[in-house]
Amino acid sequence: MTNDYLQLAKQGDVNAIASLMNLYFQPQGVTAKASIDDGCLQLILESEQVPDKASSMAFIRQELSTWQPRLINTVRVYGRRTDEPFPDWEETFLLVKQQAETATFLATLRTFKFTSVVPYKDVFSSELYSSNTVKLLLFFGLFPLVIGLVANPANLEQTAWILGIYYASIWGVVLYNLIKPTWFSWQETLKCVFFTAIVGIPLLLLIQRFPLFQLLYAAAESNLGIIPQLIGFILGVGVLEEICKALPVYLFLLRPRKLNEPLTGAFYGAMSGLGFAIAEGSSYSILYAFNLARGQSGFGSYILANTIRFVSLPLFHAILAGIVGYFLGLAAINRSRQLPIMFIGVTLAAVLHGSYNTFSDSVLGLVIIGFTILLFVAYLRRSQQMVAEMQQAELGRPALPPEITQDR
Repeated sequence: MTNDYLQLAKQGDVNAIASLMNLYFQPQGVTAKASIDDGCLQLILESEQVPDKASSMAFIRQELSTWQPRLINTVRVYGRRTDEPFPDWEETFLLVKQQAETATFLATLRTFKFTSVVPYKDVFSSELYSSNTVKLLLFFGLFPLVIGLVANPANLEQTAWILGIYYASIWGVVLYNLIKPTWFSWQETLKCVFFTAIVGIPLLLLIQRFPLFQLLYAAAESNLGIIPQLIGFILGVGVLEEICKALPVYLFLLRPRKLNEPLTGAFYGAMSGLGFAIAEGSSYSILYAFNLARGQSGFGSYILANTIRFVSLPLFHAILAGIVGYFLGLAAINRSRQLPIMFIGVTLAAVLHGSYNTFSDSVLGLVIIGFTILLFVAYLRRSQQMVAEMQQAELGRPALPPEITQDR
């Protein structure tokens, strides 16, 4: 019976509407009366007490919006006490037709051109792909997904190397735009990266076995106190690793006289540093995974350690190597003082490297990395002045005051 009334109510039958309303209101002591006048449904709610306006209107709006009765556009509701001639409250609302709304919405949608909303022709245009920014967005956005499809399932070592290359590539782009080297070569970049990762690190591991360096590395890992650790980290770890990263820049650029200014040396030094970070990061990532599997570390520590190893420390390695490369570039200008200049660069990077390793578990380690980054930027900003000073020193003339150099 209720379904019959519902169908009649949807047709606009006033008696059916009143009957359905009373199914809800009569248990509350309220009687609903309905009438229709020129498309306006009038509902009168009567009870001994004034019917509650808020709850009554909420129910009526909801039901009529669901029923969508034909021929009814406006609804006027009165609430009054029984036998009172005038209502205590009154409210009118428009009954919005869902079909009309849907038709209007669809008509509005048709006003939009598909090619304007989805410019698919531009997506496939060659002009779009001529932008380096677009290329980088595609590379960094899709690279891990492509590797996941092609190399799935990859073993732990492959995954570690892939992630190392991915994050190093990001820093490579950042450092290229920061340094702005005078000349760039993909061949020289890849030579520096892979020489350090594949040749330099095995050579480093071999030299670590020499008695003197064994002693220094043992001091770095000992519990004898800060001073022995600092000495071991600087003279052992710092010196060897910074020489290892500087080696391809020296062999491929400085000796063949391809290097003639510090910014280019800083860039290729930084690329060598990223190659070192890729190999080192993958090795440590495997170690972290084994520690996790053995229950020696938690998931949080594992994720954090990998993030530091793949994100923060590659930048630190790259900047330290970039500082050494910067001094190699200065050495290329001032060949009469080449060895002392290279010694200064390696020493400075080794001291910063070893100091961080010693205090990496404290706030001081954070300060050292921050200082190293800012020092590198300062070198980049002073490159023209330092080049002028080196050139004048090589010619045996006194250096001009900084303000004159900057004016030039």
